[in-house]
Amino acid sequence: MRIPQAKISEIAAAADIVQVISQYVALKRAGKDYKGVCPFHGDKDPSFYVSPQKGIFHCFGCSVGGSVFNFLMRIENWTFVAAVQYLAKKYGIHLDLTEAHGGKEEDRKAILQALRLAGEYFSTHLVGEARTYLADRGISDTWIKELGLGFAPDKWDGMVFFLRSRGVPDRHARAAGLVRERADGSHYDYFRQRIMIPIRNINGQIVAYGGRILGEGTPKYLNSPESEVFTKKNTLFGLDAAREAIRKEGYVILVEGYFDQISLRTHGIDHVVAPLGTSLAQEQVRLIKRFTSNVRIVFDSDEAGIRALKRAIPMFLGQGIEPSCVLLQGAKDPDEAIQQHGTEKFKKLVEDAIPAIDFFLEHIESRCDVNTIKGKNLAIEEIMPIIGEIADSVERDYIIEKVCSRFRIKEERLRQFLRTSAARSAGLSRVERGLGLYNFPADERNVVRGMILLEGVIDAIEAAGALKDIEDPVLAELAAKATAFHRQNGRFDSKAFLHSLEDERLSSIVASWMNPRPEEDDLRPELDGDTLVYESLDRMRRRKLEKRKSEIKERMKKCIPGDDEYKQLATELMSLGRVLHK
Repeated sequence: MRIPQAKISEIAAAADIVQVISQYVALKRAGKDYKGVCPFHGDKDPSFYVSPQKGIFHCFGCSVGGSVFNFLMRIENWTFVAAVQYLAKKYGIHLDLTEAHGGKEEDRKAILQALRLAGEYFSTHLVGEARTYLADRGISDTWIKELGLGFAPDKWDGMVFFLRSRGVPDRHARAAGLVRERADGSHYDYFRQRIMIPIRNINGQIVAYGGRILGEGTPKYLNSPESEVFTKKNTLFGLDAAREAIRKEGYVILVEGYFDQISLRTHGIDHVVAPLGTSLAQEQVRLIKRFTSNVRIVFDSDEAGIRALKRAIPMFLGQGIEPSCVLLQGAKDPDEAIQQHGTEKFKKLVEDAIPAIDFFLEHIESRCDVNTIKGKNLAIEEIMPIIGEIADSVERDYIIEKVCSRFRIKEERLRQFLRTSAARSAGLSRVERGLGLYNFPADERNVVRGMILLEGVIDAIEAAGALKDIEDPVLAELAAKATAFHRQNGRFDSKAFLHSLEDERLSSIVASWMNPRPEEDDLRPELDGDTLVYESLDRMRRRKLEKRKSEIKERMKKCIPGDDEYKQLATELMSLGRVLHK
């Protein structure tokens, strides 16, 4: 059983959304609302609004929004339950998590316990070739113990029987991603013949493992599957140990791989983190921003590293962070660089990091002959995604001037490229563009907005059976959740519905509808919002009938005139015609 809606509403009513958000954002009163600089994108002018009356936050810049629960989920990278639990405790409301989760919290604890015990198993098997491998990489026994490194032997059921012997049920071992189930119901180990590296959450708990193959084989690195306690995009390797050092040093070093992070740490450099063997995710960038806006990237110097850097730079710029890039001298990666040059010289390389824009311009210049038209066009295509993410207009103009001067490109030509690129997304509504969604069909959007915002509309739409006519998958999901909420609670309240939404994307959409700009507020009663919804509903119905009419005509072409199927189709076609002409 989930947390009862009545309990969620009780906690939301008790929570002072302005007080909670003020712990993270400096808010100033703006009429009935409060405003501040958005913590979720590179906001320069206050576009982030908090409405205590509606119980929502919403940014008019990046379109992120939602309830007080959604804010904590985003800013702290918490689950919905964790946010509810925190606010219940903060405002003195009793919350029986065992009852609320239906044992989910107990399962979570059991998964964490299984992962901790797995560390003992891996540690026991770190002998022979595996231990020699780590020693050859300069990792001492002291650091092996400190980091919790281990080895998964080449066995099919070693972990299976070990966890059973320690009282861990197979279902929890599976949920932890340590074993897998065969079709016949038997189990086998997920990790085999791999150096094992614990992945910890920000509180230092082991939530997953990364396994590096020992010898030949693929994949070279294998991570635990995502689970109740582990989501790759919300986790940074080493952050638990680095967080205090980041605050102390004032910046973070971002590397690509596990052993890059481990190598720097064993050489006394603690303020270093890494994504989990995959491309950097936007959520990881936001996680970094919680601790610092000073980022120095030290990716591998090969082509794959450059590609990863090209993907990462726009992500940071989109969050208002201009990272710096470290040039590795004669080394393929940070691990090799610090092994070759030592700690002090490596620190000097980091201190001499150059702005990411300059680094990228040098890279483009080395690949494109900017003395030719073709080379200039290639250079523009390479740099456009980065310029487009620079939020500050003054900084963007400065970069445009720098690019034009360096590549001898006319400024108006570059700006025309940028305008053309921006125009591609001009058809998107503000919230859809901000959330990276496709443009919602206008009529379907009107209907779902009406369901959520206008009293009594949801009953009429359900009665008309119109939900099946909503084709957009995001709107269909939102409509289904609204309908389920309505049925469970016997009534529909948009504020309570927002508080129930765990999905940050859906909560942002609803918050944007609840807090529109005046020119977008076309569902106001004085504008006859109900009529707008029902007209949209009628157009959706007619489009569906016209589609069916076309399908019938196509089928009739393949039938023999006069046979039974032809007659049935002709009768249906006439019936559709009468309905459409009403």
